[in-house]
Amino acid sequence: MQLEKAREVQAAGQQAGAARRGQLVAAAVAAIAEHGLSNVTLAKVAAGAGLTAASVNFHFNSKEALLLATLQQLGEDFEAAMAAVAEAGREDPGDGLLALVEVMLDPAVADPAKVPVWYAFIAESRARADYLAVCGGLDRRYFGLVSDLFARLFDQPGVNGGANPDALAWGLVGLLESQWQEILFEGEAFDRSVARELCLSYLASVCPARFAMPARKSVPLGDKTETRAAKEPPVTLPAWTYGNAEYFELEREHIFLPSWQIVGHVNDMPEAGDYMAFEMLGERAFVIRGKDGNLRAFHNVCRHRAHAVVMGQQGTCKRAITCPYHGWTYELDGRLKGVPAADTFQGLDQSGYGLKALDLEVYLGFVFIRFAGDGPSVAERLAPYTEELAHYRFEDMVPIDKMWNETIAVDWKNAMDNYLEDYHFITGHPGLAALMERDYDREVSPSGASRLSHRMKEDPQRYWSVRHYEKLLPAFEHLPEELRRRWTYVTLFPNVSFDVFADKMDFFQLVPVGPGECVLRGRTYALPDERRETRAARYLSNRINWRVQDEDNALTLSVQGGLGSSAYDVGLLSDKEVVVKGFQDWIRDRLPVAGLHKAPPAGTVAQRNRNLAGAEIDERR
Repeated sequence: MQLEKAREVQAAGQQAGAARRGQLVAAAVAAIAEHGLSNVTLAKVAAGAGLTAASVNFHFNSKEALLLATLQQLGEDFEAAMAAVAEAGREDPGDGLLALVEVMLDPAVADPAKVPVWYAFIAESRARADYLAVCGGLDRRYFGLVSDLFARLFDQPGVNGGANPDALAWGLVGLLESQWQEILFEGEAFDRSVARELCLSYLASVCPARFAMPARKSVPLGDKTETRAAKEPPVTLPAWTYGNAEYFELEREHIFLPSWQIVGHVNDMPEAGDYMAFEMLGERAFVIRGKDGNLRAFHNVCRHRAHAVVMGQQGTCKRAITCPYHGWTYELDGRLKGVPAADTFQGLDQSGYGLKALDLEVYLGFVFIRFAGDGPSVAERLAPYTEELAHYRFEDMVPIDKMWNETIAVDWKNAMDNYLEDYHFITGHPGLAALMERDYDREVSPSGASRLSHRMKEDPQRYWSVRHYEKLLPAFEHLPEELRRRWTYVTLFPNVSFDVFADKMDFFQLVPVGPGECVLRGRTYALPDERRETRAARYLSNRINWRVQDEDNALTLSVQGGLGSSAYDVGLLSDKEVVVKGFQDWIRDRLPVAGLHKAPPAGTVAQRNRNLAGAEIDERR
């Protein structure tokens, strides 16, 4: 036992010693960056570490030993970074080259406090031998890795061969070296975004078959920066993001749980106890009208054993909410009211076991909830379009058909991409094209919302439904003249749209199920109007729109199949797809990993996203 105890004490001492040596190495890095290699003293290092000179001497018996240990630590860190690059490029060398750019510009590797240390050892003749001894082999392995990545890249099918990998490697290594020199002189003011664009532009220049030119290219010219628009059109989200399980988990956490999701309309729940339920990505919720007339949202999870406390999409709880599993009963405001056999729950305090509430917002009569996070309200995000939408009197509308749900084997983004552009309008929807003018209004708001809108033709000739809809549609007096023959689609990113017509409207929601699968959910609402021509117009509008939906399903199913093909990585976007671009940029802002044209290696998608997000935060600082 004494021997075992002695070993534990010895191990603890070794760990403490290693931590203290690491602390001194970090202080030495800071001292070299501030004073230069020749002017570093043990006293300065000790002061930077908040220790005494004697403690420095205990761990490093000379300044030379401390400086050598500092260089060795930087070398080990760089070796680990290059190992990560090699792993990223193990299956796809292009991914390895992209990872190299990210690593070499990563604030943790290209730290303004660490970069001067490398140059200090190279510049001082007395330290140069130490540098060669510690880092000479590392430098050779670094260059060999870059050359090997280029060699393998140009051996791939579809990439033009004949390139000299050593020459390309020298070009990229030299470009990265020049950026490190800029860090040496500019310190924290160094613009990593410009450096990244330069390096990515180099890769796109030498291998356009694999790398895309950045959307905007900034080139330093002396003390100025020239910015010019890229010649190529913007590109879409990469194909891999439409079917990757690891990426889908990031969407769940960063896009959907913090987003506002529509549940229904206030007039779906007119009486106390009326409720509507909603499910998404493992979360269950319901909205219920209380005895005081207020709507509240709760997790649909009993606090006893997690059973759903309300069933179905819609219903009524007469006086209280009763879980059908064990009969736990809650007030309509969520408080726990009664527990069968309550005396068998030792020490139960019912006041602490009410239903868990969720954020709720009512916007123009429609009820939204969110499961996590904070941020702008629905009203704030849809503010650019509220004045127009207010003319339709959404708050006074009532449901005129049942809630509908349809599962389709396409990724939710694929479906949203389709609904947010009119480029396919003429070829994809001949019936709709017969009814509507070709010109669309297209608008994307920085708030994360968009608007598409187009006018009906004066005298459509093709298709029975189209001709009669235009003929029978009444002039709705509550609408301005401009809106009486216009169809408008307003979308709240990521997945909720209002399809607005003169005679009615519907909400349209794409609920993700998994990578490559989603549920289309929606309901139609209208102002009470029993005129014969109004009912006929609504019937014909439904016929037209259900045909459009069937056509969209066929289009997106075909696209989903193509997204899995080896022939496709990214697509191009026209000016007619400006709303798609705004939507996809909104996604990239939240998930920077969606900017990579190739999927990171399995098991690394979340880490790559964290690295890229951290780099962007650093740039904004």
